[in-house]
Amino acid sequence: MLELVGQVLAYSGVGLVVLVAGFFVIDLLTPGKLGQLVMDGNVNAAVIAATWLLSLGLILWFAIYFTGAGWAGLDDALVYGAVGVAAQAVGFVVLDALTPGRLGVICQESRLHPAALVSAAIQLAVALVVCASLT
Repeated sequence: MLELVGQVLAYSGVGLVVLVAGFFVIDLLTPGKLGQLVMDGNVNAAVIAATWLLSLGLILWFAIYFTGAGWAGLDDALVYGAVGVAAQAVGFVVLDALTPGRLGVICQESRLHPAALVSAAIQLAVALVVCASLT
């Protein structure tokens, strides 16, 4: 039982590291402080940040489920989590390049912008591709 608790704590730690790293990456890709924009009630920043984190959580779930739990799968979860962060960053940058203006700038707008939803969609799509590669 103690070993299982240790594994749960280890996977939780890896998951938190990946999620925090992912948040820092999306914060770097958007102007301003994403966390502050979310706390100020900016719905665009919240949509982008929440979708980014949910997508990474989905990738981590698939990585743990399909590579096998236990100590042996811990490094797989970390690697696939890092791949997920990188893939999502690339997806965001590519979408930004394909749309006029700067996609990240919508984080600073106070009203819900359709581009926030498109950004959310690319993050979910990229996460699903990464997840499918794990099955």
